[in-house]
Amino acid sequence: MLSNGLGHLLVDRAVEYERFVDLFCGTGVVSWHVAEQTDVPTFAVDLQTYSVVMARSVIGRTRQLDASRLTSDWIDRARSVRISQPSWNEAVAFDTERVSCSEVQLARELCARADGVIARAYGGYYFSPEQALTADALLSCLPAREPARSTCLAALIWTIGRCAASPGHTAQPFQPTEGSLPFLREAWSKDVVLSCADVLPLMAGRAAKQRGVALVGDAVDVARRQVRSSDLVFLDPPYSAAQYSRFYHVLETVARGTCGEVSGVGRYPPFSERPRSVFSLLSAAKDAIESLLAVLGDVGCGVVMTFPQHGCSNGIAGEALIAVARRWFEVDISSVKTSHSTLGGNNFGRTPRRSSVELILSLRPKRRASRTVLRAG
Repeated sequence: MLSNGLGHLLVDRAVEYERFVDLFCGTGVVSWHVAEQTDVPTFAVDLQTYSVVMARSVIGRTRQLDASRLTSDWIDRARSVRISQPSWNEAVAFDTERVSCSEVQLARELCARADGVIARAYGGYYFSPEQALTADALLSCLPAREPARSTCLAALIWTIGRCAASPGHTAQPFQPTEGSLPFLREAWSKDVVLSCADVLPLMAGRAAKQRGVALVGDAVDVARRQVRSSDLVFLDPPYSAAQYSRFYHVLETVARGTCGEVSGVGRYPPFSERPRSVFSLLSAAKDAIESLLAVLGDVGCGVVMTFPQHGCSNGIAGEALIAVARRWFEVDISSVKTSHSTLGGNNFGRTPRRSSVELILSLRPKRRASRTVLRAG
């Protein structure tokens, strides 16, 4: 959407304000766009640590980094560290291009004995033993200081998303069945080091014009405590009744560098380690959206909001949002055709993406605001 009207709108409006606030920063790309295109500092927020790391990797610095030096200091060092691990020789002995169901089980048993968090939690599932041990080595060798640390960690998160043996998201790994083995073999054959080396220059070559801040937090709480009338706030809230942490838990583990005891087919961490958003609760999402818009309306800041026009599984529809927003804001509406992830679809019964019409709401505060109840569209 950034290349289909949203990017221009955000830049045009952001320059009217003292700060750009992204309350659901996700992969960080919207925060990156505004930080790179304007002299307005960016404040990025999300419940998930990996999202905050991704945003901070660019908005947290005002200069490009030397990718060659980072490769030498980080990736090359990790190459040396991984081969010193006790399980390394056994890990590289697996022929990932021809791995069988029984060998997958052996891979899981090998990784269960490893020391690294990625190997123990996900080795033999989302990653081959070699991939998992490499990821752990890259984690252990991250630079100690910012901004290099966040930049390298973001590159690793991006790499892990590229290499994970799962259909689109990391909700569940490919299982060692005859039908899924070809996909698992393909994913396990990806070289984590080469992928990371490809991604790192892309991250290091970006920089904000003004240094920004990224933090883990709840959107409504941050809006109440920290948003000002001089801010332009961007809202791209969840549209699914499924908690997003279910689909990104592997990336969250990489970002945190720790993980509790995993369980289930998806190798999920404990519930206490899974961020839970009220915006994805069918029983609470409508009240949460209304509360957030009410807070921002009372603050008197500018807002740009995106949301699918159709009714979503969390009980909210774009038309209903417009009705509520008009209680506090003057609303300009545009729309673009796009496609959304179905969060786990794999072409068997459910497609991975679905075409939709996305609303872009440009909101300017009214002088006086009143409240209403958000009704299903």
